[in-house]
Amino acid sequence: MIFGEQLTLKVGINMFIGARTIKTGIAVTTTFLICKVFRIEPASFAAITAVVNMQPSVSKSLNNAWEQIGVHLLAATLSLIIGLFFGTNPVSIGSGVIILILLCNKIGWSGGIVLGIVSIVFILDSPPETFLSHAFARTLSIFVGVGVALLINRVLAPPRYKTKLLSTLHSLFLLTSDYFLESLRTFVRAGNLSTFQKPDPQELNNLLEEVITLNEHAREEINVADNPRLIERRLEICRGFIERGQSINEMTAQRVKRRQAAYSAQELHQINLEFQGVLNVLSAGMEKLSGLINTLSLKVDQKQRAEVYREDILYWETFDKAIDEWNRKVSGVFYLRALMEVSVVATELRWADRRTKSLLNLLAK
Repeated sequence: MIFGEQLTLKVGINMFIGARTIKTGIAVTTTFLICKVFRIEPASFAAITAVVNMQPSVSKSLNNAWEQIGVHLLAATLSLIIGLFFGTNPVSIGSGVIILILLCNKIGWSGGIVLGIVSIVFILDSPPETFLSHAFARTLSIFVGVGVALLINRVLAPPRYKTKLLSTLHSLFLLTSDYFLESLRTFVRAGNLSTFQKPDPQELNNLLEEVITLNEHAREEINVADNPRLIERRLEICRGFIERGQSINEMTAQRVKRRQAAYSAQELHQINLEFQGVLNVLSAGMEKLSGLINTLSLKVDQKQRAEVYREDILYWETFDKAIDEWNRKVSGVFYLRALMEVSVVATELRWADRRTKSLLNLLAK
């Protein structure tokens, strides 16, 4: 299956309305209803708290909620002290904000600073005669918001990113490796091409960005058994397959253009015997790489251990010999440009071979 066909595997990655969007809307609605029923004011502050605590995962929501509770309690306590002893005025509010930021950074609650500042402003901006009741109302409203956010995240199917990450990463690896192998294959067979249009890898880049986002959301679900280092390294090699496949396609475009300008239609398909030997060695290396990629994909999919792989020194010695044989028979600018193209392609092939084997060796540990 070639690169263009395999893109059809990308199904269901994007949704017009995501689960988190729906959950956030339900959380806001629920918060306002609770505040209306129990006459808790201001309901808007409770709704804002609920929105802030709607996190990508349950564990993140829990961690963020406890932090928000702590920040609010700190902000409420600080506001009460400042309001009772120094009054409510612009200077006291600004001073309270500065003290809160310093304390939160010291404690490690930097993620809740914004809500804490809002709490201080809301509390200290109240009339002196209703100061205590106002502070209590704000404290109650934030607990309502936090409680609703936790409840919604628990009751409504919480996002589970790990399974989607692993399946999408598997598809991404197949697509990007196929793109890279296809670029190698096209370069080797470029002698038969009269024109060449470089394939656009934008869809692969978009899929890569989606997988990176999934990886960020799934970090708290991934454990040692999932081999997080292997996940990161697979992401790296996928990015490399795209970038280096583009590099090879650029060499193919240059090669086709160069041959079009130098040869007649009859000569176009004639390739120097020694250069064909170089291409044959590259083709053999491509087949070796394809086998390694298939092995890696199978081992990862079936969670099997792999054997230890080492660099094939003999293969690269064969490649050097083929280059030497070609070098003895040709010379000039045309040859130098061809040598540059082949060198770039061989470098990218060697990179892919080493990276794939390093991933297999991670499975051998």
